[in-house]
Amino acid sequence: MVRREAYINKIRQLGYSYKGQQKRTYLYRKSGTTEYLSVPMRDWIEDDTIRVALRQKGVPEKEIDAFLASAKS
Repeated sequence: MVRREAYINKIRQLGYSYKGQQKRTYLYRKSGTTEYLSVPMRDWIEDDTIRVALRQKGVPEKEIDAFLASAKS
């Protein structure tokens, strides 16, 4: 599991910025596009949730693995 703040820092590096919130998630939008990413409001987010979301946004598998490893150390 990874802290929400670490995940938010990663998606900010990918060009996403805070747009708003829904009932249980924060919405981040990539500047210059209409791509959205939902971030759960929970303090800890499961690895699989992060892996799927980043993979859908085109982040290479090696970069995802490196992020998860660094976020846990």
